[in-house]
Order: sequence, then C-alpha cells, then structure tokens
Amino acid sequence: MSSNDKLPQLAAALRFSVLAYAMAYGVSAHAASEAVELNTLSVQSSVIGTSEEKDVAKYPGNRTVLSQEQLKKTAATSIDGALQHVPGVKVQDETGTGVLPNVSVRGLSGSRSERAQFLMDGVPLTLAPYGHTGQSVFPATFNTLDRIDVVRGGAAVQYGPNNVGGVINLVTKPIPNQWETQISNRISAYEDSDNLMNNLYLRSGGWLSDDFGIQFSANTLNGDSYREHSDTDVTNFDIKADWLISDSQELQAFIQRYNSDMEMPGALSPTAYEADRQQSQRLNDDYEATATRWHVKYLQDLDWGNSAQLEVLTFGHHDTRNFVWGFNTAGGHWADPAQPSTDIRNSPREFNVYGVEPKLSMSFGSQDTLTQNLILGMRYVYEDVDYRLRQTNINTGAVTVPRDWGLKTDAVAAYVSDELGFMNGRLKVTPGVRFESIHMNFEDRNSGATDSNQINEVLPGITAAYNVTDEWVAYANAQKSLRAPQIAQVRGAGDEEGEVSWNYELGARFTKGQSSFNAALFQVDYKDQLQWQSATQTFANIGETRHQGIELSGRYATQNVPGLSLGLAYTYLDATSEAEGPNKGNELPYASKHQVSWDATYDFSGYLSTLSGFYYSDAYSDNANTVEEDATGATGKIPSYMVWNFNVSKELYQQNNTTLSVDFSVNNLLDEEYYFRGVDTSPVGRYPGLGRSYNVTANLTF
Repeated sequence: MSSNDKLPQLAAALRFSVLAYAMAYGVSAHAASEAVELNTLSVQSSVIGTSEEKDVAKYPGNRTVLSQEQLKKTAATSIDGALQHVPGVKVQDETGTGVLPNVSVRGLSGSRSERAQFLMDGVPLTLAPYGHTGQSVFPATFNTLDRIDVVRGGAAVQYGPNNVGGVINLVTKPIPNQWETQISNRISAYEDSDNLMNNLYLRSGGWLSDDFGIQFSANTLNGDSYREHSDTDVTNFDIKADWLISDSQELQAFIQRYNSDMEMPGALSPTAYEADRQQSQRLNDDYEATATRWHVKYLQDLDWGNSAQLEVLTFGHHDTRNFVWGFNTAGGHWADPAQPSTDIRNSPREFNVYGVEPKLSMSFGSQDTLTQNLILGMRYVYEDVDYRLRQTNINTGAVTVPRDWGLKTDAVAAYVSDELGFMNGRLKVTPGVRFESIHMNFEDRNSGATDSNQINEVLPGITAAYNVTDEWVAYANAQKSLRAPQIAQVRGAGDEEGEVSWNYELGARFTKGQSSFNAALFQVDYKDQLQWQSATQTFANIGETRHQGIELSGRYATQNVPGLSLGLAYTYLDATSEAEGPNKGNELPYASKHQVSWDATYDFSGYLSTLSGFYYSDAYSDNANTVEEDATGATGKIPSYMVWNFNVSKELYQQNNTTLSVDFSVNNLLDEEYYFRGVDTSPVGRYPGLGRSYNVTANLTF
C-alpha cells in the first residue's frame, strides 16, 4: 500500500480531531493550563499527572521523579548517567555521551532501550511505537530536560504499547513566567586522554502577554569522548509555544530538529582491552541520524459533572538513521574486533509516524460520598518504516543488498480508566482496560514477498492506593502489557501475536516534607517473548521469562542540619528464563541481582557538594550462563562494578533576575575499570565503561 493510499485515513483522523474541537467549542470552564477545581474536586487528565515530585506521594505504584536539583547534584552529564540512580534501572553506556542509551528496566532487554517506553512531555519518543521500538535515534539531550519521571507500575492502561518495564517521561524545561535567557556551557576532559567534549546550551523564552508564551532552545555536543574513534557532533533545536485562547481553551505546540553524526569506537578483544581500554579496533564503525518531530495539544475545559476536560493531541515525526560497521566474512565471528573486516555494512532506515489521540476526563461526586475521575481516550497511529541493509566488499567494491524491507502499520487503541474514591478519598481504586488493534503490512522488496499481521489484544489493569495516614500510602497494582512484533519478526510464516506480560506490584510509601521512603515488591511474568527459530526460519512465542524482586529507596533531609540531604536505594532482582529447554531457570543476560545507588549532599558555606555513586553486581552475558570468558570476549561473566561521582556547585553572583553559577564534577572518581559485553553493531568483545572524567560547567541566567 502506497503512502498516497494512507491519505484518506490520515484525513479521516484529522477530521475526527476537528470534530472533537468543534464539539468542545464554546463550553465554558477555567483556564486549561491548570486542573479545574469545583466543589473541592479536580479533574486529572493523566494517570501520571505532570511528572512532578508532588505526583509521587499518592501514586498507586513504584515511581521515581528525578528533579532538576537531583539531576545537577549527582554529577549526571547525560540521561544515561541520571537513570543509573533509579531503582530497577540499568544502563549500558555505549558512548559516554548519552546519544545511544541502552536502558534496561527490571532485567528486560536493554539493547537500544527496546523495552523501555520513552515519552517526551507525554508524547511517544520511540521511532515507531509499534513496529520498531528500539531507540536507535534518541532525539533527547540532557541539558534540555527539567526532570525525568520513571514510572515502573500502574500506567499501562493509558500509556502503551511496549510498557512492560513502565514509562520513562522526559520533561523539557517549561516556558518561564517572565522572559528569561539561559546560557550554559560544559567542558569535559578525560583521564589519560587529550580528548575534550563541549556541551553548549542556549534557551530564551517567556510569556509575551497574559495569553501567549514561547521558548527557543538549542543544545550542541561537539568533540571527542573518552576513547579513540569517538568524534561526536550533535545538534538539538526546538521551539515550544503556549496560547491561552480563552478562559477555557489552550493550545500547546512543539517542534524539534535533531542531528547526530558520530564515530563508534566499538568493543575490544580481551587482549586489546588489557593493553589499552581507550583504543578502538572498530575503525569502520560510524553512526548518523536526523529527526524532525512535532506535536500540537489542544485542551478545552468543560462543565460536565463537577469538572471535565477535553484534550486532543496530534503528533508526528520523520526520522532517518544509518549505522556503518565492519563485517568479517573470512572466518570466525563477523564482529570479532581482533579480526580485520572484509566488508562494510550500512543500514539506512527511515521512519514516518503520525498520530492523533483525543481524550476526555471527567470528575463526579463529592468527598463526602463516592468520587470518580473518569478518563476515556483513543489513539490512531500510522507508521511507515523503510528497513535496508547494504554490504560492500572492501577489496572489490561489489555491493549487495541482503535486506530491503518495508513495514506499514495502522494501529488503533482505546482505553478507559475510572478512579473511584472511597472513605473521604483515603482509598482510591482505579480499574481500567486498554484495547489494541494493530494491522501490519510487510514487504520484502528483494523477493517481492508480502505478509500481513493482525493483532487484537485486550489489556486490563487495576491500581489501588490507601492513605493509611497523611504520610503513609499503601499501594498495589496489576496490569497486562503488550509489545507488538517488530519489523524483523513480521515476515516468513507471519501471524505472530504480540509479546504479552502480566505485571504486579505491592508496596508502601512514606512522604514527609523533603524526606521519603518507598518499598515495593514486583513481579513481571513475560509469557510470549518472540525468539528466532533457525530450523524453521520463523519467530515463535516461546520466550517466557520471569522478573521479580524488591526495590527500596529512601531520602532524608532535615532542617536541623541545613543543606544536608541523604539518599539511598537498593534493588534485588531475580530475572530468569522460564522457557522449556536447557536454559530454563538460568539468569537472564545482563541482569545484575543487586543494585545500589546513593548520594550525600551538604552545603559548605555556599558550596553545595555531593558525593554519589552506584553499584551493580556481576551478571551473565548469555542465556547459557557461561562463566569463563572465551577468546573473543563474546561470552563470559561480567564483573561487578562500583562508580563514585563528586560534584560541587557555587552561585557566584545573584541580583534581581540574573544568576551566575559554576559546577565542577568528577565522574568515576576512583577511575573504576569496568566493562559490558558488545552492543548491537559491535556485539563481540568487552565494551569499556566510562573512565574518570572532569567536567566544568558555567551557567548564566538573566
């Protein structure tokens, strides 16, 4: 089916949006930028709220919001680095820059963050939410963010698909009330290296009048990271605007242009790693990507029931990316870094995604009786993915095209959740259900073969939160989650159903002022992970896994010792294969049983100093749980590692609206030498973790 054939469907979706606008037009309420309050009730249009710290205290699931203060003081220089401090999250830092994160939640596969549901300002960030969930283009840079919200449980009904590990919402910096300009520049230097990385961030914006605000931002990352063959050039520009059309209507808009061009140092053979862990044996490996993204959100307050709000979100993006890597056909593993490459492979891919999501939220009742917060929504998403692979012989220049695939996806989702409040709001129970209908059309342009796949899945969920006291909340949730077959799986025999899991949580949270404590038991029963069957050249739903454990986190801050803050988190994870066969009961690759993170902050006469770090226990790198490392570094146990960071910040000048501050940080303070196994286009060998680095940041706001 051609792109032109999709125009009527897109037009119909747009007509639906316009109709929704027309239905809402002229109905009065309060300003749409805030929750409407009538009779002490407010309508909540999202189960995760606005991803602020205040949203965590009463949330019916395990959740962590990393505030702007937390992001700064823990010496994080990338989104990867920030996520290392979240219980249950593990990151394989492939680049040291955050350009290509590999994020694993609760032991789920972290390669290209393929099983992490990333949002930006509540809008899907994934390349193709259904047919290609891997983040091989990650159009988010650390400096543009105000906070990061990691929701491990309880959000699957509203935010799907691919939410088995929860939802990670990246929240960009808001438009300030008064016009404000920020200039920030960070220079990073690396131990035993002449390499430097420069990170420049510019932001200017504010409200031009009582009803219109706009903000421009630009973030560039240029230089070389900690290893050879790591030249990096990233630019990220965006504009956001907010128009209060009337007392009851609001229009928000966002547009972004992202470009990335970088060398990939790749994995090292064990021998090369021991000789010089900063070198590169993969000198043919490169990466480049572009992304143009936009979304428009219309909000309309209604006076139905106690309060109501209509929201219509439309979004889209056009992304391209291309990996280039060396490929060995002369014998041994094709990615063995110790072997010279005979060929060069490149995989150009193009993504066109459009979506529209109308949502209606309504509140009923009073605190004296039963209260309800009803959310009704639906979403249509269209995806067009071009998936190519080219191979060039280095000696002869001969070019072959092993793969030239296309995948077009039409997906419709509908969901409803109803938060019921009992006992004057102390007990809140929220049943809900999501329905996914996904139609995929696959084309192999080399052979002319076509295939199609239809998936219909009902995904129920329920959450409950009970306010034992004003400070203590007990919570529980259960939800069914879906990950649709990926483009590499919708072929051959076809008719592959999606990967389905059941997630459960039981926990309690204490919150008082700036101090908090949380304990959560969790279990993820993954019933249908798709695995490749070489005998039949098809995928089969046999990859059953179980992920269970406990996540503990606490923060202590007291006014008795001004400027003192302590944080500690621990995760125990038991992630095992449950599929029949020789590996049943084995630990899953890269899933560390024990994870600890910590930070301690104290204000020494205006010098805000933080010592922080994280620890991960050892892990296997294959399903067979091989202990001894082979000669290539492809298998073998990955040793545990502990990383300490130090950050100190000082406000040098402050007058009226002008502030000048400086931060100095040392990442990997003790220069811990640690590694992962290879990733994606360099899957064999040891991939060195980031060594000691020094960072100086100057920030001027006026």
